[in-house]
Amino acid sequence: MSLFSRYVCRYFVTYFTASLGLCTALFLVVEIFDRIDEFIERQVLWYDAARYLAFKLPGILYQMAPVGCLLASVLTFSTLNKNNEIVAIRAAGRSPLSLAWPLVVPGAVVCLAMLLAQVYLVPHTNHTANLIWRTRVRHAKMDLGQGLFQRGHIWYRSAQRIWSIKRGLPLEQRLLNVTIFEVDDSGRVRQRYDAAEARWDADGWTLHEGQRHTFDEEGHFAASPEVFSVRRVDFTERAEDIGAMRKEPDEMSLQESLAHARRLQQQGVPDRLYRVAFHGKIAFAAVGVLMACFGLPLSLLSNRSGGMIRAVALTLAAGFSYWILHSLAVALGVNGQLPPLLAAWSANGCFAVGSVVMASRIR
Repeated sequence: MSLFSRYVCRYFVTYFTASLGLCTALFLVVEIFDRIDEFIERQVLWYDAARYLAFKLPGILYQMAPVGCLLASVLTFSTLNKNNEIVAIRAAGRSPLSLAWPLVVPGAVVCLAMLLAQVYLVPHTNHTANLIWRTRVRHAKMDLGQGLFQRGHIWYRSAQRIWSIKRGLPLEQRLLNVTIFEVDDSGRVRQRYDAAEARWDADGWTLHEGQRHTFDEEGHFAASPEVFSVRRVDFTERAEDIGAMRKEPDEMSLQESLAHARRLQQQGVPDRLYRVAFHGKIAFAAVGVLMACFGLPLSLLSNRSGGMIRAVALTLAAGFSYWILHSLAVALGVNGQLPPLLAAWSANGCFAVGSVVMASRIR
């Protein structure tokens, strides 16, 4: 790396650190003000509130990293332009666009760090933060004595029943490959239901395509299995209690999202949510390099007419626009109106095209 490249990168790293810290602090303040009413209303201990915010912090850093890259890029080139160093580059016969190449390296480092965080850190901290929110703040019944999500399998324990569920689809109020054990006060299994599917509605649970087994006092089969196609059962457990044990896409790593999508596809269940989540995580990590390069034409064109303040304002608008576009495309992908790959990468593609268009206007 040349001396000038190191000079540009030093500016970028300094501004990136400051921008990331500032954006994260602002996001954290917004999170605190958004949650503080519920903390006070539910009389949450300060220790639990602090733990919740601490486990939210890695996810906030992950979300703010692309914005930090864009702000750092714009501030770097705005500073060079303010010091007339861009003019010196032009006088030396080099295009100002060549200044974007040194930022590919730190942008790639940010991209790699985001991918590693998505694999090893962010899913676990998100899961812990959500668990603290449900159990310590909202006091949902999710302690390990009642339920556990492990290796794609859901176990749920209530006073009268033990549920074993292969797949949960809370948005559709459905559970797949369900085994339900009814136990008496002494803990002996008295009945067992095996069903391909359990559905929840306003009237309760309905089991589909299954069998019902009854057991005597000694644990032996009391009669032949009762086979049914549809059976209404009077269970007291609610779908939201059991569905709460399911991992959300932001609580899954890249490997878990893809593996879960493949398992759902093998069972004939729509897997769009997890497919889009898998591709979306990769696209969101890759945007670090794009934002680092996007800042050069944005800052040079902005500084022609409005200076650094205008450049920073346009930067914030561009970052907000990316977030809206990415969220909209992901929602369309989840609803099946866009293919998962296109939904995940469309916002990146739009910003790449915008970067090329702006760069073509620089002489």
